[in-house]
Amino acid sequence: MDREIVIVVPNEVAAYDVVKALKGLDDQGAIELYSATVVMKSDTGTLTVKQTHDTRGPWAAALGVSTGALLGLLAGPIGAVAGATVGGAALLGGELAYTGFAGDFVHAVESKLQPGAYAVCASLWEDWTVPVDVAMAPYGAIVFRQATDDVVAAQIRADWQATKDELNHLDSEIAQAADAEKTKLHAKRDELRQRQTAQREKLQKRVHKLQDSWDAQIASIKAKADAAKANAKARHEQHAEKLSRFAATQKKAFHDLFA
Repeated sequence: MDREIVIVVPNEVAAYDVVKALKGLDDQGAIELYSATVVMKSDTGTLTVKQTHDTRGPWAAALGVSTGALLGLLAGPIGAVAGATVGGAALLGGELAYTGFAGDFVHAVESKLQPGAYAVCASLWEDWTVPVDVAMAPYGAIVFRQATDDVVAAQIRADWQATKDELNHLDSEIAQAADAEKTKLHAKRDELRQRQTAQREKLQKRVHKLQDSWDAQIASIKAKADAAKANAKARHEQHAEKLSRFAATQKKAFHDLFA
């Protein structure tokens, strides 16, 4: 499945070795590496982006959005990210809702990413955790994982359903209310409808970002499959097929949700 992972290492050399190891797993078709960003945490808490790797192609910018959001969360409300050129850098000073990153995940990473330490923030697909865990072991790495897309999709559906339920409940109250109270509730309903429209636009924008990300991931995997040797090619193609099925199911669900 698609995951965002943070690999905390003790020094800069280990960080670049980790990126090479991830690229090696990607070449083998063991994982699909979408993007990897090396960061360092300074004594003042600032995160500095030292290196960014992403899959080349017209879809590259979409592959870094989750990493940009994660860096913004790790930097904190008063923190900063220096040299941020990843695809999600625009999110650092803007809307960080619906990122899919749980508070426990962010706090766990923060507790290990101490001043002077390095980390590799990567977006990838992995069928199972063993290949990455084994590859990271020689570098004294601590690996944190978070599956974000399922969480974001569920949150969007729950929030939109809650908005619809609130309006339905208000309509039910209006039907039973006396004249004076009914007038007040009608005004409340107009206000709620305006909020619902704004919420719909916000959620649909997030859905479009998710869909763009899935399309970019599928395109990057297919491009790698075209250039890969036989064994790796078969693995890349299998991953592309799995992700395509997942994306198609999610897109239909979102279409039905907002219909």
